[in-house]
Amino acid sequence: MNRRSASLAAVIAALFIVLVTPTHGAEVSFKGKTVAILIPYSVGGAADIMARQMLPFIGKQIPGNPTTIIKNMPGGGGIVGENWVYNSAPADGTIIGQFSTSVTDSIFKPKKVKFELAKLQWLGGVRETTVTFVSKDLGITKGTELAGLKKKIFFGTTSIQSPRSMLPRLLLKILDQDHKLVTGYGSSGDMRAAIRRGELNMTNDSQSGYFAAVLPMVEEGAVVPLAQEGTVQDGKIIRDPRLPDLPTYYEIVQELKGESIKKDPNYRAMELLAYLGGVRRGWVYAARVSKDVFNTTAASFDRFLKDKEMIAHFKKAIGFDLVSLNAAAAQSIIDKVVEIQKRDPEALEILKAMAQKP
Repeated sequence: MNRRSASLAAVIAALFIVLVTPTHGAEVSFKGKTVAILIPYSVGGAADIMARQMLPFIGKQIPGNPTTIIKNMPGGGGIVGENWVYNSAPADGTIIGQFSTSVTDSIFKPKKVKFELAKLQWLGGVRETTVTFVSKDLGITKGTELAGLKKKIFFGTTSIQSPRSMLPRLLLKILDQDHKLVTGYGSSGDMRAAIRRGELNMTNDSQSGYFAAVLPMVEEGAVVPLAQEGTVQDGKIIRDPRLPDLPTYYEIVQELKGESIKKDPNYRAMELLAYLGGVRRGWVYAARVSKDVFNTTAASFDRFLKDKEMIAHFKKAIGFDLVSLNAAAAQSIIDKVVEIQKRDPEALEILKAMAQKP
């Protein structure tokens, strides 16, 4: 090869590298702007509590160090805020949705959902279990004592479509326990207040809400924790290691009904819920937000979720270790939701029916 040919080959090779090497785009600055974390629930709920503990640490990781605030938009068990973020929020990246139920809303509220799950852009998320607790007035101290309980259960939730309420509802159904579903609460904070008023005698909360607001009620003797949702590890549902002494719903049912209960469609529906809750809380952008803005904020959230000061503060304030997911991990879980739904169509139909009637 002569010198001219070699030079031409080098230019072509360099051009090829430029063309095939992926680029992440330019970093976007939010200097002078205000970034809002949109909570689709009222003030005082578990999602709101978690966001307010994290808020001081989010802005310092976003380029330009913008002012960060919480924006509450309750309604429809979270769906009003979810729809607003997807369809009406500014596309400049200054609105970040903190969603808890968007995955299951897309299944259980198809007529109310105005967003496409597959087009949400996931910035990251956290894993959390949920905990069911009862008023001391029921006179029980553990989940197995629900079997044969003579008192009627009044279980509180935000809406009939709330996936968080479905696990305890299925538990009560399997145990043939007389109960009434009481809906319409704006947040878990409202339901805790209803427990104190005697309006409810059972409800449940996410792990962050449990440690921050329910545990003090446990310590004063006002409520008793009965069961946790657990977490999926290596294809099995186990106790969340942050709540090692609290049994899962599945353990309680198996102890009372035996191993054969695993074949019951209602039990399989309980298992399906654990998989659907893989991202307990996630931060999202609407599809309209540009890739440059998304990539900038996703990188910021990755730094934020690794911030040792934030992690230590969260543990001190909430009472347990944070288990986080970066953007890629959260997105991969969402991508598997369709596959999970196909595993057991009979169990999925049970959950869909529960979203239509008590």
